[in-house]
Amino acid sequence: MRKTRKTITTALLAAMLAASACLTSFGFYQEPESKKGILVSGQEPELLQDIVNLGCKQAICNLASYQNVNSFDPLAQTCRANGITMTMILLNNFGGNPDLLPVSSPVEGTGNYAFNVSTAAGEAAVRAYARNVAGHYSNTVSNWVIGNEVNDAVTWDYSGVTDMDQHAAQYAKAFRIFYEEIKKANSEARVFIPFDMRWNAQYTDGSARYTVKEYLPKLNEHLKDLDYGIAWHAYPVHFFTKPEFLDDDGISFDLDTPNINLKNMDVLTSYLQTPEMLSPSGQVRHLILTEQGFTSACENGEARQAEAIRQAYDIVKANPYIEGFYLSRQVDAQSQESAGGAFGLWTRNPNASRDETPQSKKQAWSLYQSLN
Repeated sequence: MRKTRKTITTALLAAMLAASACLTSFGFYQEPESKKGILVSGQEPELLQDIVNLGCKQAICNLASYQNVNSFDPLAQTCRANGITMTMILLNNFGGNPDLLPVSSPVEGTGNYAFNVSTAAGEAAVRAYARNVAGHYSNTVSNWVIGNEVNDAVTWDYSGVTDMDQHAAQYAKAFRIFYEEIKKANSEARVFIPFDMRWNAQYTDGSARYTVKEYLPKLNEHLKDLDYGIAWHAYPVHFFTKPEFLDDDGISFDLDTPNINLKNMDVLTSYLQTPEMLSPSGQVRHLILTEQGFTSACENGEARQAEAIRQAYDIVKANPYIEGFYLSRQVDAQSQESAGGAFGLWTRNPNASRDETPQSKKQAWSLYQSLN
């Protein structure tokens, strides 16, 4: 009898360990049916249904560190029900756990902050946060983007560090924590580093805004053992004043170009094919275009916006190394309109209590719906 019980106990233990191993190695990735995607403007049912009506097969959202982890459950449910690949950007801001932040009070002119890994308490908070978010969305989010335009250490990845080598080391440390926790929760999830379009465009004020040409190789030295991907922001050079990009001035088709956008995207995809930039398995790293907008706030703007989107999407479809194209945004945002950034497929209702409340469809809505 004791032998039988021992055998049963051993078998149960083995089954529990096997189940635990299965949980640890859980894998989920929603292969997108097309490259067409959009940044969502809200969680209201009509906006979620609009993504489906547009025929978007990819959707992207921004989760700030002060928001509840379940803030995007409605989007996640919509994506799962409609076969839409979900991408989530993780941003760090005041209002949540202060240990996540690299500074004790907001810095004027800063939009987002680096995740704090310079202290033991900060590192522990970052890992706990990463584990919580990754676990919650383990079977819904396929792509994760850590931060926003991290080569801009002044506005979008502020940590108080200005030295490029030190900044790269800190971001790489935080990225590795997120990567580890995301992969533990979902072994098939992909994790991306976000950059703006300034490949070699130098700021003249001496501020800590690094060119990607200089900054990416430094990050790669820290992270080349990981299967990280690249999230690029391919805005036109004059994105707040006109939607056209094929006539962008100052763009070249070599590694000395100041900017890389949809006019010369081949420069980036060729660079990613160089031996030093390949993934640990020898593959070209995953590339998604997570943010680009084409304004309609100009003369004959709606028609020009629609044509720019059509031209951009044709380029994306023809490039086999681009896996996702996310328009920014679904509905015009008041915060951008003053600068001319009417990027939405919908105009916004100026009388609504919530920003980015849709009012009327632009020409670009029907154009984008027709693309596949």
